[in-house]
Amino acid sequence: MTKKVSFKVSNGMDSTVRVLTTLRRKNFCVKEFSMEEMGQNKARLVLTVDDNHPVANFNRAVLQMKKLVDVYDVEEL
Repeated sequence: MTKKVSFKVSNGMDSTVRVLTTLRRKNFCVKEFSMEEMGQNKARLVLTVDDNHPVANFNRAVLQMKKLVDVYDVEEL
């Protein structure tokens, strides 16, 4: 089963790359992502994460994203 999470980043593409790299390093299975620019180096991202992974499940993915400095307004869709 897949779940979606939405969040905002404050450094646009730099933060997007940081989020995706962090999730890949932690063995999360990101199925899909989209980025919408909001101006002034801000962006809104939506990630679809596979929740069937035995170790790297959806809740852990959300916690990892909340730890990153440029990420805020994290919410499950």
